[in-house]
Amino acid sequence: MKPEKPAKQLPAIEVSLFCSQAAMILRSGILLYDGMDVLRQSYADTPYSGVMEAVCRAVREGSELHGALGAAGAFPQYMVQMVRAGEMTGHLEDVLGRLSAYYEKEARLRDEMRSAVAYPLLLVSMLAVVIGVLVVRVLPIFESVFRGLGGGLSGAAGMVLSGGMALGRAMLVLVLVLLAVVLAVFLAWRAGKQRQVLDTAGWLVPPIGRLRRQQAALRFCSVVEMVLSSGYDLGQAMEILPELLQGGPGEEAAARCKEKLDATGDFGQAVQGIGLFEPLHERMIAVGAGTGSTGQVLGQLAGIYGREVETGIQRLAGRIEPTLVAALTVIIGGILLSVMLPLAGVMGTMA
Repeated sequence: MKPEKPAKQLPAIEVSLFCSQAAMILRSGILLYDGMDVLRQSYADTPYSGVMEAVCRAVREGSELHGALGAAGAFPQYMVQMVRAGEMTGHLEDVLGRLSAYYEKEARLRDEMRSAVAYPLLLVSMLAVVIGVLVVRVLPIFESVFRGLGGGLSGAAGMVLSGGMALGRAMLVLVLVLLAVVLAVFLAWRAGKQRQVLDTAGWLVPPIGRLRRQQAALRFCSVVEMVLSSGYDLGQAMEILPELLQGGPGEEAAARCKEKLDATGDFGQAVQGIGLFEPLHERMIAVGAGTGSTGQVLGQLAGIYGREVETGIQRLAGRIEPTLVAALTVIIGGILLSVMLPLAGVMGTMA
């Protein structure tokens, strides 16, 4: 019986492990078919056995590795296209090694982001329950106590109680809105709308938009440098580049660069104004193109952008927790006020 096609992509750490093992197999001189069969057997008792079965079956039927990975339906599109570029240029082992390091780093950064967000969001969820109980059950009890003491609410006591209840309701609404936004983002991501989520996040949060552009620039430089180092020309690199940068700000930039390169034949001019590179880096590429060292310059820029992306993600993850903690501080302060204000009203009435 054929295994079912996996419904979702492999985790980044599993992609990294697969790339590392595949690169090791190819370096040892084992044929692709035999290597994939070895991997299939090693994954036999894991949740990903169906993925390896699909890859091995496609290779057995004559597919290249990038086609087999695409047919499995569980690998990132960027990885599939990079493997395709590696097969085209004859540098598949090197590409797999780079991909292994890339996805290992991505998995680590995702874990950092998850740990920075999970604890504050748990607190927000617990606060939603606490505020709900206060607004729905506790504050109405204060109101009935007031009515029993004074036969009604008027003057300062009534205003204080009304203000406390209104503040409690406002805090409850704020928490529920925050949870609704998080849930909507989660559901959209699980529904395969990652591009829309990231586009919206990049528009609302400038640091995220800047990170996406830097990541696109990293991929741009890495792919073109790899193709040039394999003896191919810029025209061939630009043919595959838009496919590699699908679903992000780099796709349109790569298409514009290709059009300008076709029109002018000057790569230094083609990269200017496409929205990916900083002015200094555009000048570096122009100098490299003029001196015949385009590949070396792009390799240096790939290293620069790689470090900037990693630092930027770590910085963003480091800002998430204090930002959420600050928001929680405001909410907790609102809760305390929503309780203390009615108490102050009680004291005023009794006096």
